[in-house]
Amino acid sequence: MKEPLILISPTTFPSQEAPDSEKNTIEYGRRIGEAIQYEWFRRDANSCRFYDQWVQFHRLRLYARGEQPIGKYKNEISVDGDLSYLNLDWTPVPIIPKFVDIVVNGMADRIFDVKAVAQDALSAERKHQFQEVVQADMLSKEILDYTKETYNLDMYNVPADDLPDSDEELSLYMQMNYKPAIEIAEEEALDTLLEQNHYKSRIQKQLNYDMMVLGTAFCKHEFLPNAGVEIKYVDPASLVHSYTESPTFDDCFYFGEVKQIPITELPKIKPDITPKEMEEIAAMSSLWYNYYGIIRPYQDSLFQKTLLLVVWVVITLPHLPILKNCLE
Repeated sequence: MKEPLILISPTTFPSQEAPDSEKNTIEYGRRIGEAIQYEWFRRDANSCRFYDQWVQFHRLRLYARGEQPIGKYKNEISVDGDLSYLNLDWTPVPIIPKFVDIVVNGMADRIFDVKAVAQDALSAERKHQFQEVVQADMLSKEILDYTKETYNLDMYNVPADDLPDSDEELSLYMQMNYKPAIEIAEEEALDTLLEQNHYKSRIQKQLNYDMMVLGTAFCKHEFLPNAGVEIKYVDPASLVHSYTESPTFDDCFYFGEVKQIPITELPKIKPDITPKEMEEIAAMSSLWYNYYGIIRPYQDSLFQKTLLLVVWVVITLPHLPILKNCLE
């Protein structure tokens, strides 16, 4: 088999104004993948955008753990580069980790509950009908009270003690007391989903820590056959995304995650993959470390031929969402 080569050519993103029939082709998705590869993984001298980001986040995490490099401290204290006259303990004092723990624990104390609100026409009509019933009881309160006292008949549709006295109280009553079955079922389903994925006990703690240390945090959900919906933590150092000017990243049209997976996971991503294609992908992934001599955070020589670097990219284009797997 001919040895593959790593070749990242300059390329740009295809037009987003292309018709849906063109966007739904493999070639269109491949062109986007090549543009993402050129934007994030091209080697420019001794730098690379993706690995530069990885180094920056790694440095921030070292400071958060109190394990930062002490070379700059030595340069500040030394006299003309001579440290022979200094007898100091250069071990960093773990001050920052204490403040990190305080902030992260404070963020964890903010408990939020899932609230579902039905917006379909049927649910809105039922809510309107219930509100009209409550309003009818409010307007007929004197008559209903007289009927109850005179004839001992309770004609209220809602308990008299809970009946609102004004329009403002009616709005608050609808928010606090009216809950259709579909909203309750949706909230229970979401709470169950989060609990099964250990979101509050594991993932949320990681997100709070990243938010404090790195200033950003990410997680994702996947719809997997025979596994259902899975919520997974995403390391910000492994994330690629389009240009953004928003602190919430809501103007990005693609996101990607660099993952290291066993080669046996490829058939799950592409069920029709052939053994020859798997062999080519494995060889290409092994050459990736030779192409990047800058930093090798994912390299493991023991499993180098069985572990692959994969960029999992989710692309959202106008009128058409595309999901592609760009294998390095």
